Amino acid sequence: MGSHTSKPYNPDIARVFYRAGYIESWGRGIQKICDACKSLGAEEPEYIVHGEDIMVKFKALQSAKVTEKVTDKIYGELTENERKILEILDENPFSTYIEIADKLMVSRKTVSQKIRGA
Repeated sequence: MGSHTSKPYNPDIARVFYRAGYIESWGRGIQKICDACKSLGAEEPEYIVHGEDIMVKFKALQSAKVTEKVTDKIYGELTENERKILEILDENPFSTYIEIADKLMVSRKTVSQKIRGA
């Protein structure tokens, strides 16, 4: 990564982050991100600037990708109601606790406990 100017897009927000301790110095963020990627064996991110917007595109490490074996193990550990809740949410991600409870003929509290893992 070559040298570049360090000019925040929004100086007011940058100043707040600096004072809160989230930023240690100006102009080090991109280099720190690139260094962290290298230390993990990941590709450096791609930075795309569109006018006043910045998009940072990371590529997942192969070791971080979820495989079918992992999901099979997780789904194998679910109760029947938990599987049904996932099916309902897969069909309609905006389903409410009450709608799910009505479909499963259980209480809203039961659905809430299953979703929260209690």
